[in-house]
Amino acid sequence: MCGRAYSTFSDEELYFRYLNRKIWPWPVETKALEIRPNYNMCPTQTAPVVCVSEGRLCVLPMRWGLVPGWAKSVKDADKYSMINARSEEIAEKRSYKAALQKRRCIVPVSGFFEWKREAGANKRPFAVSLKGEPIMGIAGIYEHWVSKESEEVVDSFALVTTAANSFMKEIHDRMPVILGEEDEEGWLDPANSDPASVVKFMKSCPSEWLDSYEVSKAVNSPRNNSPQVLLKLSA
Repeated sequence: MCGRAYSTFSDEELYFRYLNRKIWPWPVETKALEIRPNYNMCPTQTAPVVCVSEGRLCVLPMRWGLVPGWAKSVKDADKYSMINARSEEIAEKRSYKAALQKRRCIVPVSGFFEWKREAGANKRPFAVSLKGEPIMGIAGIYEHWVSKESEEVVDSFALVTTAANSFMKEIHDRMPVILGEEDEEGWLDPANSDPASVVKFMKSCPSEWLDSYEVSKAVNSPRNNSPQVLLKLSA
C-alpha cells in the first residue's frame, strides 16, 4: 500500500508540469495555485489533484481518503480506509468502479514513503522518488460527495496501487501506479469510460525510473512534518 507521501515542489513547478507543459485536448484552468510543502502527507489531509472537471483541466484541492457516494458521512467512509484502490479489483468494487469510469485523476507528489519489513516487528522507512524529476504523477480516482443530511461537500481521492516492480520489491510488494507523461492524457480522459480502455495504464513503472534512500523513523508520526523528515539516514 501507499499510506504516506511528500510534496516539496513549488507552484511554478506544478504549473509548468501540468498546466503549461504540453497541449491538452481540454481548456486549461490557469487560476493561481497556492501549494505549500508537505513533508509527511497523510490520509485525511488535503492535496492538489489534477483532473478534468466540467470539461476543463484543472488542479483542485482534495482530501486523501475516498468518500464514495453511498457513505452516510466522512467518518463512515473512513472506517473502510479507502486511501488506496488496488488495480486488480478496482473495476469490480462498488466503492471504486464508478470513479474509475468517470472520475480519474493524477495526484502530483515529490515522492512517497514505504516501510521495509525486517525481522520481527521492525520496519525501516524509505523515501521513493523519480530520478531527476521534481514531480511524480500517481494515478488516482476521485469522488464529489454531498451529504444528504447537511450542506457538507467533500472532494476526495484514492491512489491506485499495483504489484511492485523489481526495484520496489526490495522494500514492499505493492506500489502506486506512477504514470508516464505519454499515459497521462489517456488516464484523465473522461471519454475513456470503459474500464478495459484504462486497464493498460494501471501497471508498475519501469524500475529504472526510481530512486530511494532510507530515512529516520521520525516519519512514522504524522506530527513530524518538516524538511528533517526527508533527510537521508546516516550509516
